[in-house]
Amino acid sequence: MPLLIKTAHDPDPLPLKCKALPRVAIASRASVFFLVSLLVLVSTPDMAFSFTQGDLYRQAKSATVLIVGINDESNALSFGSGVFISEQGLVLTNAHVVEDSTRLYVYIRNQAIDPAAKVLAIDSDLDIAALRVQTDHPVPFLPLAAEIPDEGTPTIAVGYPRVPDVLQMGLTLHASVIPMTITGVAMGRSRTAGLPISFVQTVGMLNAGSSGGPLVHGETGEIAGLVVHTVPYLEPVKNAQGERLGTAMMRAGLSYSIPVSRLRDWLQKNRIPFPAKQMREVLLTPLEKELPTRAFLTTAHLLHMMATVLHQDRNLLDLAVQHYESALQLEPERPDVLRNLGLALAATGQTDRARVIYERAFAHTPSDPVLLKNMGELRYRMRDTQGAAELYRAALRQDACLVSASLGLDTVLQAQDQVEEAKQVLRRAAACPASSSDAAYHVGLALEQQGLGRDALQVWEDYLGQAPSVAVNEQPTLNKIRQRIAQLRAQLTPQDRGFSVAPVASRAQSSVPKDAY
Repeated sequence: MPLLIKTAHDPDPLPLKCKALPRVAIASRASVFFLVSLLVLVSTPDMAFSFTQGDLYRQAKSATVLIVGINDESNALSFGSGVFISEQGLVLTNAHVVEDSTRLYVYIRNQAIDPAAKVLAIDSDLDIAALRVQTDHPVPFLPLAAEIPDEGTPTIAVGYPRVPDVLQMGLTLHASVIPMTITGVAMGRSRTAGLPISFVQTVGMLNAGSSGGPLVHGETGEIAGLVVHTVPYLEPVKNAQGERLGTAMMRAGLSYSIPVSRLRDWLQKNRIPFPAKQMREVLLTPLEKELPTRAFLTTAHLLHMMATVLHQDRNLLDLAVQHYESALQLEPERPDVLRNLGLALAATGQTDRARVIYERAFAHTPSDPVLLKNMGELRYRMRDTQGAAELYRAALRQDACLVSASLGLDTVLQAQDQVEEAKQVLRRAAACPASSSDAAYHVGLALEQQGLGRDALQVWEDYLGQAPSVAVNEQPTLNKIRQRIAQLRAQLTPQDRGFSVAPVASRAQSSVPKDAY
């Protein structure tokens, strides 16, 4: 099972377009063109593929990702694992890791983040989901085995268990590898329909958060299954006198995985292409050495995001600040680290320190629209509405479609009673192509709040027009858009359809994910 943390819907702390952490930054500039090597040792007639245990561990960890889901409706965070099964960024995971999330972040090793992964297909009954991570470069992956390995086969389970606990210790993200042994195939029931299906049973100690990670054949390096269950039990806890104090949940050392045969059948049924190669046919790529600066920055991003949705949790924010500062010790003037550190400091109320850090970042990247927008937010928090407006306008001059800057400027202009200019700002934002259902939804709400019901309808109807290409995880937001359209249409008659309607109560200004667009 994934780890679940109850949250409140608060702004996403970090920009999606980060030069240091591009959508997929698996390779550095120096290694964009992967050096390909085939680890061959032929001692048998069938030219069997041979590699060391170190090769297996490194490849398996590099192909395994951390998936963090945010549910903006039920206010929860979920943590699980997933695995690349193709070099084009196709990821398999459990449905229960992603099915209740409206936003997803995929952390690739501790070196890169994809904030816009798309759910291609999901099956709650079989507990399987497929995601697409956008990448311009091949990613390390593990091929699917042809069949379920025999009993007694050594395997490894790879994933990111107990992530919040690890982060609380001040450590950076790092995948865990647990040796396992297949002990047979057990019958069970499917998750929702209760149909009889089989699972691969293994022995070995797994923890919560391993769901969705791969069960990897220890000899071939191929995926034998997808981890889905661990077996907990309650152990009595007693004091020194033997008196019962309560119970503690323990792990039994048994786990169950979705067999590779079902993964193959499901992918084919959903017409999702995947490599048919076996591991001996896959060319392993020398993996780029993990960069400490990226490790600190990626981990800080995760902590910062968790803190933000948990009502600006101060302990998590302090940990994020520590990781940002560690990254700066390695690269003292790195602009993206400075920008994000300033954002974290501002969230803790350290406005003066945040302003100094922002100014250091501005000296390096004066045209960064996200930095300008963040500086505008800080000025507004410091009650400098004029300075905030100037910075928001500067951000929009660099990126006219940076929706979070438009919404921030709208708030400032309303505070200055410049209502007509605020409306024009929103209309310009509405003219931009919506980057996500969240962006379309919140721009529409802001327009509606200003009494621009017709414009809100136009934004929402235009976005729904492209709904066939929208990912599965955006459906909850699409449903909210449809509800608002129905309510607005009920207010508008054919005669006044071309005119604005009365504003409605909205939390758009306070609940918009500030950097999510």
